[in-house]
Amino acid sequence: MKVLLIWPKFDSFSFWNFEKVCEMAGVKYMTPPLGLLTVAALLPQDWEMKVIDENVSALTDADLDWADMVFVGSKIVHRDRALSVIRRAKSRGKPVAVGGPDPTMSPQFYEEVGVDYLCLGEGETIVPMLLKDIAAGKKSAVYRSDELPDMAKSPVPRFDLINHRDYLYVGIQYSRGCPYHCEFCNVIDLFKNEYRTKTIPQVLAELDTLYNLGYRGQLDFFDDNLVGHMKDVKPLLRALATWLKDHRYPFNFSTSLTLNAAKDPEIMQLLRAAQFKYFLVGIETPDENALKSAKKPHNTGFSIAEAADLFYRQAGATLHSGFLLGLDGESDDIADQIIRCIDEACIPWVMAGVVYPLPGTALSKRLDREGRLFPKARKDLAEGARDQISAGIQFKTERPAEDVLEDLVRIMHHSFDPEKYFQRCTDVALRLNTVPNVMPGRYIFLRNARTFLRLTVEMTKNADTRGPFWKALSTVVRKNHAGVEALATLSVLYVHFRSMLPYCYEKLAEQQQKLRDMGREAWLAENLREPEPKRGHLRVAHAASA
Repeated sequence: MKVLLIWPKFDSFSFWNFEKVCEMAGVKYMTPPLGLLTVAALLPQDWEMKVIDENVSALTDADLDWADMVFVGSKIVHRDRALSVIRRAKSRGKPVAVGGPDPTMSPQFYEEVGVDYLCLGEGETIVPMLLKDIAAGKKSAVYRSDELPDMAKSPVPRFDLINHRDYLYVGIQYSRGCPYHCEFCNVIDLFKNEYRTKTIPQVLAELDTLYNLGYRGQLDFFDDNLVGHMKDVKPLLRALATWLKDHRYPFNFSTSLTLNAAKDPEIMQLLRAAQFKYFLVGIETPDENALKSAKKPHNTGFSIAEAADLFYRQAGATLHSGFLLGLDGESDDIADQIIRCIDEACIPWVMAGVVYPLPGTALSKRLDREGRLFPKARKDLAEGARDQISAGIQFKTERPAEDVLEDLVRIMHHSFDPEKYFQRCTDVALRLNTVPNVMPGRYIFLRNARTFLRLTVEMTKNADTRGPFWKALSTVVRKNHAGVEALATLSVLYVHFRSMLPYCYEKLAEQQQKLRDMGREAWLAENLREPEPKRGHLRVAHAASA
């Protein structure tokens, strides 16, 4: 059996697709499709397999003609392209299986294009069902299982099917799910609010595999919350630190985690020892009433600024964070609170937006019950939106919509003002008590040197960034040279942010203008109007446990 595994192209113009960063680093894309590589490891290993990541190389008719079967992975941001790929494969007579977060949460779109095997859930439980049907000659089915797979049985992904030099970094995974119940997050809906982990030997086996394949550099734990069980993650962090020392530090790590990890000094020290350099944390809002309304109380009861400082000084890593507007219960001065929080906590990389009711989330379901959800938000991002930031408002907010949008634009202008951005970068770099990064091999050294040279040219030729960047760099070199790496990374990211801001401001301005032209009540009435019903249904699920 010849199997073609396809990862659809992600729209290159999005806050979440760091195309400018990749250009500067001389790579083709941020990271390979870990989910598809895991599916490949679950398939019979005597099958011939080829991975086409459309972000790296174009899908050709020859690729499709080679295959006996096509597997497509998809997230919500891939949907349009994934459906196009499925139609193309079907037109050439190829049976198609599709899976991933978006098919699992919104299967109707994939059903409508006639996909043969619709896989709704995690690969470890679904793929064996699919293989059984293929062996029996069954031509189509829908698979959904209520059984959550045992992560201890998950195989090492097929990292050998990609060229790691095409990517800025590679991802691995320790856990799935999150023990918390944040209303706006679809992780708990995808993974049924169960938090599961691999064993330490499994994780180390993945490190061994990548090491033996010659990969060096950043590894991102694609976990939704690495410290979901703080007690259990400590042995893993100790094992990572030991492995790194034994292998002369070929990798450094990044991941997502919750801010309350700062409450545990031991975790802070272990994260530093294990060479974690970057964390994505969801601060969301400094308004505790809004946090409780959104079912995120674990971010309350402590100082955000003090917690961030512990990450800088004890864990030795930078924080990147999201902030949400439009949450129920937020106060009228929320913009002032968020701006003050950004400055006091010294968060350089800020991703602010109106909370988006992702399909299938508790937030989306509640807003729908209350008659507040814009019907178009049940399906996809807003028309013309490239991400959740440019999507603006997609439901009836408690506060006036025009105030929410005005606050968002104000926060974005503050966050990405060059003087303010590079001042926060400087402050963070000076606080960092980080382990200086050992360049793991000639290739990474040369790539980083080339990237830094391109960065300095880009920063210098732009009048807005020239002064703030060079002031920041000279200060950090003089006062804490260990922070130069973090400053350079944050500066490269700024190049990407700057390229996206005009489009986001334009889309938000369009929504603001419609509000002014129509008036709030008429605007809400138009957006809340239900479309004409569309006929259609799903096939009966095949899985015995459905």
